[in-house]
Amino acid sequence: MPDEAMPDQAKPDDATSNGAKIASATSTLAPAAAHLLAEAIAHISTDADCLWVSDAAVLPPNNAQWTTRTASALLSEPWQKRYALAIAHLPDTLTASQALHLLSSLRDLHARQVLAFIPVDAFRWQAADLLALGMQRHARFEQEQQLIEAWSFDIKTYKPVPDWLNPRFWANPENWNRFRW
Repeated sequence: MPDEAMPDQAKPDDATSNGAKIASATSTLAPAAAHLLAEAIAHISTDADCLWVSDAAVLPPNNAQWTTRTASALLSEPWQKRYALAIAHLPDTLTASQALHLLSSLRDLHARQVLAFIPVDAFRWQAADLLALGMQRHARFEQEQQLIEAWSFDIKTYKPVPDWLNPRFWANPENWNRFRW
């Protein structure tokens, strides 16, 4: 398989055979990107199913089961399963509406936790556009003469539980048999 082609499905034996390629790809990452990748991967179990969306034919170094897709392939195929983590490197070849569609489908359908690396100059988005998707900005760094922002979404931390949303004031047991409702 040529180096520029990306496999649709990464198998565990593919990941071990590409060990040198994986190590070289993660060593060339900006320190902020490498740190965010390490943090995201550290919080998932080693037997979790994860999704890697990128045009590059490399995977992050981990024992998790990684499924790889290109952005255009993920947009064109029907939804198949939900993953514990999705890491996406948005290519600047997508239109802004395709990129928003990809991010929202990753958030809603494909994964509980999403980490997206977005080229700033490619889509000309405002921060409010990504905040509207419930994403949080973590870093801004330069990678290969391109300005990249790292955004994440985690369903567990999406919305903090409000103080009033608790059983303390809902049943009012002190008013039982005192008032007729």
